[in-house]
Amino acid sequence: MFKFNKLFLGERPAFSLIEVVVAISILTVTFIGLMQTFPYGTAINTSARQKTVASYLAQERIEELYSRGYDNIATGTVESKQRLSSDPSSYLYNYQRETEVQNLDENFNSTSSDSGLKRIRSRIFYTQGLTGEEETTEVNTLISKH
Repeated sequence: MFKFNKLFLGERPAFSLIEVVVAISILTVTFIGLMQTFPYGTAINTSARQKTVASYLAQERIEELYSRGYDNIATGTVESKQRLSSDPSSYLYNYQRETEVQNLDENFNSTSSDSGLKRIRSRIFYTQGLTGEEETTEVNTLISKH
């Protein structure tokens, strides 16, 4: 027998309303999950940027002192902990720097006498974006008289 409706209209599989609702629900949950990762990724990016800026600021101070030459670098606290900018709109406002210079002996221990070797230590303090806690980045270098 010839079935007219199968031949011309065809029997196409269709989605039921329940299948459509389940598919949309799965896509919605997946989309919401993905969207929640973006703020966390942005916070991690901000934290990495802060650490990079802090490293550059510490290295900048060390290079400045290093360029003076061994004999022109005083020992002790060269720069006490202070803000790098007093302008709240400046990106440097959230950073503080402290710089110390110490005489070292041949075993790299701090000494009061000049043995021809100094350590320059620059510390940068800033408030970390994710936790709100104060973080410290420290850069050290040695300079010798000879």
